[in-house]
This record gives sequence, C-alpha cells and structure tokens, in this order.
Amino acid sequence: MRAGPRGRPGLVAISLAVLLAAASCGGSAVATGTSPLPRSASAVPSSTGRPSSATSSSPTVAAVGGASSVPRCEAGDLTVTLGAADGADGGQHQRPVVVTNRSPRRCTVTGYPGVQFVARDGSTYDVVRSPLVRPGQIDLPPGAHASANLTYLVTEPGDSGAFLPVRVLVTPPDTFTSVPLRWDGGPVLDQSGATHPATYIMAFTAG
Repeated sequence: MRAGPRGRPGLVAISLAVLLAAASCGGSAVATGTSPLPRSASAVPSSTGRPSSATSSSPTVAAVGGASSVPRCEAGDLTVTLGAADGADGGQHQRPVVVTNRSPRRCTVTGYPGVQFVARDGSTYDVVRSPLVRPGQIDLPPGAHASANLTYLVTEPGDSGAFLPVRVLVTPPDTFTSVPLRWDGGPVLDQSGATHPATYIMAFTAG
C-alpha cells in the first residue's frame, strides 16, 4: 500500500516529460510551418503567380548585350506611327516615333530608329542620334509598343537653312525597310553640319 504513493512522483515525472516533449515537438512544428511563408509569398509574383493581362502586354527592358531567347522584331512585325507634337511655342519641339508589335509573338527592339526628312523635290535631311538615352533591349509582347523621342528645331519658311519636309522616313532598328510617314510639323532648321544640332532622335524606350 505504501508503494503507491512512492510511485506517483515517478508517474508525474514521466507525465511532465511527455508534456515537455510534446510542447517541444509542437514548437518546432510551428516554426517549421511558418518559416516558408515569406519564401512562398515572394515567389508568387516572380515564378508561380499568373501575370495579369496588363503585365503580360507591357514591354520590359534589358541591358544591351544580354543573352535573350526572344527574337528581334522584323520590319513586318512592327507598325510605325508618329505621335503628336508637344505644345511648345517656337524653338524645339518633340514628338514620339512609335513602333507597335503587331505580330502574334514576342520580339525585341534595340537602339535607334533611322529618321530622314524628305522634301517635295526629293532632297533629304538625315537626323542624327542623341546619346542622352542609353539604348536598351526592349521586349515587346504582342500589342506592346516602344517610342523614340524626336526633337526638332522649327524655323520659318524662307529662313536661311529652312528645310520643308513633306514626309519622314522611319527605319526600325536592325532592319532595312523604311516606313514613309506624312510630316505636318512645318519647316525645320537643317543643321547637317552642326557639331551639336538641335534636331536629333533618341533611342527607343519602353512604352
């Protein structure tokens, strides 16, 4: 009869050991279960998340020279348009040269478009490239577009150096096909021999 009470401390110790072991296991289970959450959350947009239609149709930019499995845009992949001029009065004006991927596949655009003013008599004025924007490789999903800013210095008809274009020829990068567009921006100052001309074309940027 006296052995019973002496045996209870042992039972209590065993019970406490079991509870401590359970608590220890439960604590490690909680830690193991919660630690992957930040990794899962951060992985959703970059790998497992499904992009929205807005994201999938937006262009992306990569450094020039980087390896890419996306082919470059051919002339037939692109629609070329000339955007509206800014509202500046006199002096320099700006308007975007826009290329849109009209093909069913992704393709890339890198660098500058060729831009040439053409007068009614067939004479031409080649627009120089500006280094103000560093060229990047732009990945264009179907329907996405890139733009290159054309800056030009306007003048009055009859002024010395005035060049009156009736159209502008735009050649997409890495192609030999020029797209003629109607020019309605009036006469520009021909600065073909200038060291720092005020008429120039920027490299393509996304959007």
